[in-house]
Amino acid sequence: MVHKEDPVVEREVQRVSYEISLDIQHHHQSFYTFHRRLRLNPWLGYALCNHNGFLYDTDHWLEFIQAGVSAQFDTPETVYARSQAITERARQLWFELEDPQELPFEVWADQYFKAVNTAANGLAVLSGPALPTRRFLLAFPERAEAAGRVELNEALLQLLSKVPLTQELYAQAKLAWQQALQTISKQPDCPPNLNLVRKAYYLNACDAMVESGSPAAAFWPLIETWREAIHHLEDKTPHQAAWKQFLEGLGLDENSKAEQVARLDHFLDQVEDVLTDWKEAYGL
Repeated sequence: MVHKEDPVVEREVQRVSYEISLDIQHHHQSFYTFHRRLRLNPWLGYALCNHNGFLYDTDHWLEFIQAGVSAQFDTPETVYARSQAITERARQLWFELEDPQELPFEVWADQYFKAVNTAANGLAVLSGPALPTRRFLLAFPERAEAAGRVELNEALLQLLSKVPLTQELYAQAKLAWQQALQTISKQPDCPPNLNLVRKAYYLNACDAMVESGSPAAAFWPLIETWREAIHHLEDKTPHQAAWKQFLEGLGLDENSKAEQVARLDHFLDQVEDVLTDWKEAYGL
C-alpha cells in the first residue's frame, strides 16, 4: 500500500482465515521517487513488473512507476546487476564470519544462516525473483539447473546440515520450534513475519512438505523462523538450549564453524564463477 502521508506502520499482517493472512507492506510515495532503481530490487521489482492491475489508483500514478521499472528489467545488464549486488552482500557476510572464533556460537549461527540465504539468492535471481522462505529449498533446484549448476543444490543442503534432513529429524525439532514461535508471538514487539496469524502459514506448509516426501525442503522455513524468533525473544534462555541442541543435531556446533565457513566460501566461489560466465556470455 502506497500512502501520500507517512504510514503509521511499515508492515502488518492481518488474519483472513486460519491458513490465510494478508501480509501488507506500507510505503510513503517518496519511496518511488527514483523508481528505476527498483529494477535492481529482486523482490519489489518483480512484484511491480508482474502486477496486471491495482486495486485503487485513480491517478494512474503507480502504472507510471510500473512502466518505468518494467523497462529493461529483464536485460542481461539488469539481471547481472541484481545478482551481483546480492552476491557482494553475501561475500561481505562471509568476511564477517571468516574468523569464527571471534563470535559466540549463537551470534555466529544467526549471521551464518543470513549469509547462506543471501548466497543462494545471488544465484537464484539470475532466473527469477528472490526465493521466499517457504519455498526456498523447493525452488532452488530449478534455479540452479537454469544456471547450469545443478550440483549447487546438494552444496546448499550441506551448508544447512552435515546429516541427512529426514522426517525423523523434523519430528524431533517440531515441538521446540512451535514453542519458540508461540512465545515470540506473545511479545508486544513481535516481528510481523512471526505474528500468531502466520503460524499455520509455516507449520502446515512444513508438515505438507514432509508428508509429500520432501522433508529436506521443510527445514529452511523451520530454521529461518526459529532463528528469527530466538534473535528477537526478550528472554532467550528457555529456548536457546533447544535451538542449540537442534543445530548440534545438524552437525553445527563450535567445532564445525570453520568447516562450514569454508563450505560457504566454496559455494560463493561457484556463484561468482556463474556471474563471471554470464558477464562474458553477454559481453558486459
